[in-house]
Amino acid sequence: MKHRVTFFLTLLSIFASSTAAFAQGSDLYKGGIHIPVGQDSSKYIRIILLNQFWAKWTENNPGTVGADGELAEHSFDIGVRRARATVYSQISPRFLIFTQFGINNQTFINGGAPGQGPKKPQMFFHDAWTQYTVVPGVNPLTKETNVFSLDLGMGLHFWNGVSRFSNASVASFMTVDLPVYNFPNIERTDQFGRQYGIFAKGKAGPLDYRFHMNKPFVYSELNQVNEERAVNIPSDKVAWGGYVAYEFLEREGNLLPYRTETYVGSKKVFNLGAGFYHQPEASGILAANATLEKQDHTAWAVDAFLDYPFGVQGMAVTAYSVLYNYNYGTNYYRSVGIMNTASGQTAAPAGFDEAVSVDGFGNAEPLLGTGSIWMTQAGLLLPGDLIGSLGKLQPFARLESKNLDYLDDNVFQTDFGINWFIEGQNAKITLQYGTREVFIRQGSNIISDQRKGQWTLQTQIYI
Repeated sequence: MKHRVTFFLTLLSIFASSTAAFAQGSDLYKGGIHIPVGQDSSKYIRIILLNQFWAKWTENNPGTVGADGELAEHSFDIGVRRARATVYSQISPRFLIFTQFGINNQTFINGGAPGQGPKKPQMFFHDAWTQYTVVPGVNPLTKETNVFSLDLGMGLHFWNGVSRFSNASVASFMTVDLPVYNFPNIERTDQFGRQYGIFAKGKAGPLDYRFHMNKPFVYSELNQVNEERAVNIPSDKVAWGGYVAYEFLEREGNLLPYRTETYVGSKKVFNLGAGFYHQPEASGILAANATLEKQDHTAWAVDAFLDYPFGVQGMAVTAYSVLYNYNYGTNYYRSVGIMNTASGQTAAPAGFDEAVSVDGFGNAEPLLGTGSIWMTQAGLLLPGDLIGSLGKLQPFARLESKNLDYLDDNVFQTDFGINWFIEGQNAKITLQYGTREVFIRQGSNIISDQRKGQWTLQTQIYI
């Protein structure tokens, strides 16, 4: 009987911490999909389903060629940004198994399976890890919160270092998407933000901590090694990383690794955090004597997160600010174009008075590189009676400043938008307009030449 009571109380605390991670959702979805296991209803398998679809209108970079082979000043697309299924269970109070799979970034022109063009995308595992509780967060007998807790795990995991956004929950975004540079190794030495490794996480008083020792995926650009800037080279070294946040107000659940971007007025949180990531000899550049010089991958960040409800009409302010520093080798630099639907880029033809972008075609833009990035975003949840039973509105803005060694000008990017929470984060629509800078070569310099914009409309449902 004692063991049954212990088990039930421990599992109850686990359930409470897991639902806290989804507290920004609607009461209609509270608890989500649970499948009982056996005759004991406290044993269950939890299933989470998420779909995010984008419709976007993009001002393309100069020289962009569309899907029809013609020069395209702008483009329009509808596609899936994310379609995910998550399954996890903790039948024993000491063990947890977690699996997430799905697809990302399928458009009418790309994202499909090999040989299928844009169609029939291949689902893959985003997460697959197991976890063992060494010291539980709640004493199963007294039901009191332990000052210290510890869980150990291993697998393809998301218990990342560097920043809060490096551990972000895709179901709780405030802006339409992450800025992506929060994953410094994205689709190079990781698998969509994940690496194989061993992690430790838990609480220590007001501190929420997570640390990992990972074995990054090998990514080789040895055939592109040059004297101008460092590129990825194969490395057999392990990577170390971690992130620690001091929780001044309410404690956040940490059963799962995903950090909330906005609680939609359901929680009072103020955290200060710091994190790091380091892998030796993961970049390479040609030295003066034409030999390969190996360089390390190192990143660190400090950040602050505030989510605070106020007033009598359910208003809330959400704010986040972070400073990243990357040292990934001499002049290391990367570009990105999220759901880029262009098919290529031409050299400037006769009569074409614009230089082409060094970042590429479509919506490609500077992502990250050796240097620093500062980002701040904020949103205001408007009074609950503003649109009544139709839901809640939250306007927001994001500002980014990038000082990257490879570029001769700083990068300044902006995003503005509004969330319509129909049923909290469980059912929402987001409209966002963002601007990016276009960089060109001018002699020996790489400078900002002009700005382009993109409208993005996102629909999200998760249960």
